[in-house]
Amino acid sequence: MTDWWNGLTVLEQVFYYCAIPATIILVIQTIASILGIGSDGGDVDVDFDGDIDTSFDSNTIDFGDTSAESTSVDAVESASSLRFFSIRGIVAFFSLFGWVGVVLSEAGLNVFIVFFIATVCGLIGMLLIAIMFYLISKMQRSGNINIRNAIDQKGQVYLTIPANMTGKGKINVTIQERYSEINAMTKNEHPITTGTMVRVVDVIDINTLLVEKQDL
Repeated sequence: MTDWWNGLTVLEQVFYYCAIPATIILVIQTIASILGIGSDGGDVDVDFDGDIDTSFDSNTIDFGDTSAESTSVDAVESASSLRFFSIRGIVAFFSLFGWVGVVLSEAGLNVFIVFFIATVCGLIGMLLIAIMFYLISKMQRSGNINIRNAIDQKGQVYLTIPANMTGKGKINVTIQERYSEINAMTKNEHPITTGTMVRVVDVIDINTLLVEKQDL
């Protein structure tokens, strides 16, 4: 092994120094991702007091005249989810850069050509990794809860909801067969107290519902 290493040129050793550690790290990262360990997908996480951890697609809700703004927000979120300069991307860069450099340097090509092609291949690897994990995060988001499905659902007040949209309370409501605790406001002239049954009439924002007292 030592004789083989000593027989390499300095250029080949440099590429091996890049390729071998990066490849080992990339394999470990891939296995961890498959097992769900240390996943860092690009979702926008919304936490309803620990009961729901959901991604929100702003295209699914139209807040009156703000639908265009919501679409713009969604476009920005989608773009930001495509992480080109990520840890995985950098590792992929050095892995491809190293192995392509090893192959080309062993073929006896000019040093500058070897570095140029290896760098281009490394950048392509970064892009492919970014696209792959972006698509994975999109698939994960597609199965999450859409808060708008709470409209017309009946729930129960958990924390008193102040009157006339002056503050937020909380309700327990079932959305897509999941029992959830969510912020709520009301236009009622009187506060809606704990234990009162309510009906969801609209969505105020991504984690707040508009409710009214449910007539028994």
